[in-house]
Amino acid sequence: MTGQGPIWDVHVHLFPPEFYENWDRYAAMDATFEALTRKPANGKGTEEAWVNIEEALACCDEAGVQGMCMQGWYWNDPGLMREHNDYMADALKKYPDRLRGFMSINPVFGDAALEEIERCEKLGFSGIGELGPGGNGYTFEDPRLLEVLEMAERKGLPVNIHCGEPVGHMYPGRDMTPLTPLTQIICSHPDLKLILAHMGGGLPFFENNPKLKKKFGNVCYDFATNPLLYDIHIIKAVIELVGEDRLMFGSDFPLLLYPGKCRQADMTLFVEDIRNNAGLTPEQWDKVMGGNFLRVV
Repeated sequence: MTGQGPIWDVHVHLFPPEFYENWDRYAAMDATFEALTRKPANGKGTEEAWVNIEEALACCDEAGVQGMCMQGWYWNDPGLMREHNDYMADALKKYPDRLRGFMSINPVFGDAALEEIERCEKLGFSGIGELGPGGNGYTFEDPRLLEVLEMAERKGLPVNIHCGEPVGHMYPGRDMTPLTPLTQIICSHPDLKLILAHMGGGLPFFENNPKLKKKFGNVCYDFATNPLLYDIHIIKAVIELVGEDRLMFGSDFPLLLYPGKCRQADMTLFVEDIRNNAGLTPEQWDKVMGGNFLRVV
């Protein structure tokens, strides 16, 4: 039996239709976009499905999902960063009850990145992310990243950061940025609200080190892409490690999470997998599937 609270998917990527309808043009403008969204040549395996806002909300309705938090992208082109943010801002105005937005920011852009944070905050964005160190070519020790995080801390804006798992199979776009310096950021910025994507690349285990355990109070984890990386039981295991108040439902929609079962944008399979197989209590379900996100934003 699951709880009754609203479900919010905290990790989705929705692009302007122009970007995917003219994919070759935009892929030529940004190598990271090209690498991470190229369809597999054999038509099998994982790939990015493409949907507009209305199609995404229809998938939400089918899965019983109340709302989505749109995450930005790892743009290496400043113009594409702003264009993507403008698209999300328009969607926030159109569907304020069903959408939240985290702005696309590339810390490598320096002052332009900080100016974009100021601009997007006025447009109604709730946070910053998904930051992608590997996709943008910086590390967690880069002073330009620290400037972005310090601004987020001052403004009370949560930040979603892509964290790649250090072990496992290789796949296109896998981020191997070392996570060790991230623990220093967490310890040095106690008021910074972080959402570490993809189970934090394993940090829920390491934060139980007695010298770190009390430092991670403002750190949450989403489990975007979980079916491609871990067994469904990892959700319950992470709750045992860090508690039910610090884990959030994220999917990476419309990425194909069950490519052998479904080759189109879908949320239902993941929600039902969690409902039937993750072993959550009703209270855990309500917190993980939406309550924790609504508390943070």
